[in-house]
Amino acid sequence: MPADLSADLASFAVRTIPFDEWVDIDTLIHRSSVTSGDFDYVLRPLCPDCGAEADIEYETLDLESDGGREVISALVCSPCQVLWEPVQPDE
Repeated sequence: MPADLSADLASFAVRTIPFDEWVDIDTLIHRSSVTSGDFDYVLRPLCPDCGAEADIEYETLDLESDGGREVISALVCSPCQVLWEPVQPDE
């Protein structure tokens, strides 16, 4: 049974990924899930420390043009207790 990550994330170490690299990760994961066709696959990121599959946390952006779109907000490795987040670009 999967654990409830939201309660445990406060104790996880936080690492950041440059925003442009984060956009590439988000694009690759979403593109693979949309275009997989007959192959029925989705790319899953792996933890660079232990090699385990990272869990993906999503958030919904409320954009007027499309009524909301899910984007990746964090990658989580439970065995290493590490959470990766994007560095926010200067506004």
